[in-house]
This record gives sequence, structure tokens and C-alpha cells, in this order.
Amino acid sequence: MELIKVGSAGNSLGLRPGDKLVGIDGVAFVDGAREFSRRFSPMQTRKVALHFQRGDLNLTVISVTPKLGRWHPCPAVGNPQFPDISPDLFENWEVLRSSRGHYDLFRHRVSPLAWIAAPLWLAQMRLWPHLGGLATLVIMGWPAGWWASAILYGLASAYVGRNYAYLIRSDRLARGLAPYAVVAAESEAAAHIAYSNMEPDDQFLFGAVSVPVIPRMAETGDLGEHSEANA
Repeated sequence: MELIKVGSAGNSLGLRPGDKLVGIDGVAFVDGAREFSRRFSPMQTRKVALHFQRGDLNLTVISVTPKLGRWHPCPAVGNPQFPDISPDLFENWEVLRSSRGHYDLFRHRVSPLAWIAAPLWLAQMRLWPHLGGLATLVIMGWPAGWWASAILYGLASAYVGRNYAYLIRSDRLARGLAPYAVVAAESEAAAHIAYSNMEPDDQFLFGAVSVPVIPRMAETGDLGEHSEANA
């Protein structure tokens, strides 16, 4: 099947009109939209690995919903190679890239640290203006009592946890980066490896990353936690 119109869920995975679905969970897929929908759980709790072809690029993303856009039947193309993948172990990582070849990436699933220790998470993500804003908010509440500061801290932490992806994207946009790809990978290191195989000359925005270049595995859908273990 070929995507002829991409919906909001497809956009979040970086899919584009013209992307051809050629496999599911490491196996070739040649059925229609009805069978495609049956691969997903009604409650959208099951992860499914979707393999696409875009030109000569093989793309893999993880989805829990079949509602990615409007599909159109198309003939099978080529002999695509599918990665050996366990969807439950993979997650989507968003890559942001500058025109100068610098990149950053973050996991779409929010880290618990963003909720339970927002200042530490903000520092880890190098979100300095937001960290300063949180500290200022807590200090402003102190004259009214420690309870006021505690309430303001709780509200700020909830905001950070709910809007983590927006905070990262807005900061990286200000640094000259823009959403570039979604990478399905088991870990942050694997996400760096997958991206380095796509753009081997690019450099991580916050320093060198020592990862071996290996044959492409689960990769990307072009286009939302930053490196939790920085190089």
C-alpha cells in the first residue's frame, strides 16, 4: 500500500505521501488496508513495526495505530530487506538536524525524570532558559511561604512532564536545528548508530559520539527525549 495522504499520527512518525508499506514486524506485507488494521490492538496498546520504502531508502517506524493516513493499493516494489526487530523492545527517537550537519535526538516517550526531578531533567537536556524559569518561579513563591514554592514547583514540574517534546523542539529550533527524522531503535546508542548510517558526516550537537557504523537496521521516517546518556 502507498500513503497518498498523511494524517496527524503519520506526521508524528515523519511519514510522507508516496511512502510504500512493504512489511510489518519483519515480514513482507502484501495485503490491503483491512488486514493492515487487524494487525493493531483495538486499545492501541500493541507496538507494530512498519517497514516503508521511500525511493531507495528503507524506513522502519513503530506505531500503535493504523490510522496513519489515506492508503492506495500499489504494486510490490523490489525485494526489500527487513531488519530483525522485536517491536516491544524498540521505541521511536526523533532526530533534529541543522543545515550545517549538526544533530540532536530525543526519545518520544517522556522520561520519568521529567516528572519527579524536573530541574535535573532540564539540566540533562540542556534546557537552560527553562531551568532558569523554573528556579525563578520557585524563588518568587518563597516570600509567601515554603508551601507556595512547593505548589509552584509542582505545577512547573507537571508542565515540563506534559510538554517535554515541545520544550526540546523549541530549544533546538532556536539553536538552528529542525525536525529531520524518526528513528526506531532499542536504545539511544542504537539511535545514534542508525542515524550515523543515514548521515555519516553529521556531528552530534553536544560533542562526539563514539558509535560503530553498522549495516542499516530499524531506521527512520523523515519528519518527538534527548540523549539521556550524553557522549
